[in-house]
Amino acid sequence: MRNDACDWQGGPQALGLLQLREDPQYRRIPPERHGLLVQAALEDGRGMATRIEHCGPDPAAIAEQCRVPVVHSQDDAGFGSVIVYADYTRRPPRITLYVAAIRRLDALIAQRGGVFAAGIGSTLPIFLAHELYHHFDGARAGPPLSRQHRVRIFSLGNWNWTSGIASLAEIAAGSFAQHLLGLSFHPKLLDRYLLE
Repeated sequence: MRNDACDWQGGPQALGLLQLREDPQYRRIPPERHGLLVQAALEDGRGMATRIEHCGPDPAAIAEQCRVPVVHSQDDAGFGSVIVYADYTRRPPRITLYVAAIRRLDALIAQRGGVFAAGIGSTLPIFLAHELYHHFDGARAGPPLSRQHRVRIFSLGNWNWTSGIASLAEIAAGSFAQHLLGLSFHPKLLDRYLLE
């Protein structure tokens, strides 16, 4: 996304580190793993986009091919200062796009002179692509990305209680959307844009 008012040069790695820092398990992750985990998540999203490129770049068509219903809801799913633009439920598989919130974001971006990418005039396909990643992540043969990398919460003798790192799937979903749609930016930049 181009816009002089939002010329943040962090790039996907820096944006991913910001997302990781917001994770509830962040303080349990050794600092030397931060960059490696973000890189793994970015690569997972990019790799997932490459694996499904035979389906084409249109997230709506991909969802249809995969039989994942997409609901366009007028509801406001946000709470407090949190705005929810989309979500994915696994059982049954369904993506919900909260179009009123998406339209407000699109209007704000247009008001500030933001430009996405050729052929993309709304954030809706970005949010849809992001949620598609979560569908593919949950359908993979092995554990989802958030459970592939774990941190120890508590130990008692030989017993360890561990937790996955949820933010990794969010970082990967952004990378997936970026590569699927040919965006010049990681979608986490939209959050930074709203802070301007």
